[in-house]
Amino acid sequence: MIVKRNLSTRRVIEYTAAPMAWAALWALAAPIAFAATDDRRLILPFPVVATLGAALAIFVAFRNNSAFMRWNEARAAWQTVLVASRTLTRQVIASTRHASAGGAITEQQAADTQQRVAGLLVEFGWTLAATTRPSRPRPDAHRIERRPDEVVIDIADVIKEGIRTGALGQFDPISTEPQLVALNTAQGAIERIAMTPTLRQYDYFTRRLIGLFALVAPFALLGLVPDAIWLATPLSLILSGTFVVLAVTGAANDDPFADRVTDVPIDAICTQIEHDVLTAIGDPDPPRLLEPLDGYLW
Repeated sequence: MIVKRNLSTRRVIEYTAAPMAWAALWALAAPIAFAATDDRRLILPFPVVATLGAALAIFVAFRNNSAFMRWNEARAAWQTVLVASRTLTRQVIASTRHASAGGAITEQQAADTQQRVAGLLVEFGWTLAATTRPSRPRPDAHRIERRPDEVVIDIADVIKEGIRTGALGQFDPISTEPQLVALNTAQGAIERIAMTPTLRQYDYFTRRLIGLFALVAPFALLGLVPDAIWLATPLSLILSGTFVVLAVTGAANDDPFADRVTDVPIDAICTQIEHDVLTAIGDPDPPRLLEPLDGYLW
């Protein structure tokens, strides 16, 4: 996730180079062709091209809105994992402390139950991260050997075992089960976003229409600056470049798990889950929260 205020010029060029090269080609070709031939048939009616631009703006806006909704939903799903992990940890700590104080279990049994649940919640986060963004290296302490839903089953088993041994109360599942459901629901949303792209028609036609606009715009601008036809080049680049930037912004947001700087900050969220649950159970050495690196939070 980009957290710095100003974007890197190098990265902006990397994202926009190909479509901007196409736009620059026609921005130069139009005035050169007109200067060489003086053929006014090369000048296109500006209202027609302006109408195309207006329609394209609506199409690009819809495409970008869809992409942002996907990114925002992915961020919200990961936030749900974080909140559910905190809540479940708190519930287990409160119940086991109460059981220990009442003599139903020993302090060591309470601590063991807390540590097992906390460890499984940490494993769930990193396992889900590896499932949705497999190309991203994981910390050495977290070797991924199973699926996230298997970890949730183990959490449920620990809760049931805690009820049997007296570490948890008979009615604790009423409060803990919604947190397990929240973890499963968030996992489903994250997996759906990772495996189901925005309809490819939106992406395909956006790119093609922007390419068409970049082709015709300079020929329409020739009619607006007949006495200074070379102004058509920068004006065309400004118009076409605006649509190009909007299009690549939407394309970047469309996949929040692509191991790019525009990703949802999964590593930071998983580290925060680990830090928060381990701190809650009194672990003396929880991991440090991740800080932005060169303006990017991973």
